[in-house]
Amino acid sequence: IREYLFVSLFRACAESLASENASRLAAMQRADKNIDELLENLNGTFHRLRQSGIDEELFDVISGFEALVGPRQQAGRK
Repeated sequence: IREYLFVSLFRACAESLASENASRLAAMQRADKNIDELLENLNGTFHRLRQSGIDEELFDVISGFEALVGPRQQAGRK
């Protein structure tokens, strides 16, 4: 009887520990998935903002070029 109680108690503790670890594993897997999704969104936002900055700089260069070349072209036509 004493061994039976010990085995039963040990089994209950082992099952409890296994259940707790399974729950922790599931929580960590959900957290990992959420982090991956958040990272993907942040990377997309970063790339859009970076491209927007590049586009702005290109427009500034083109506008500056047109401002410099524009008066020369009009003077050459007269």
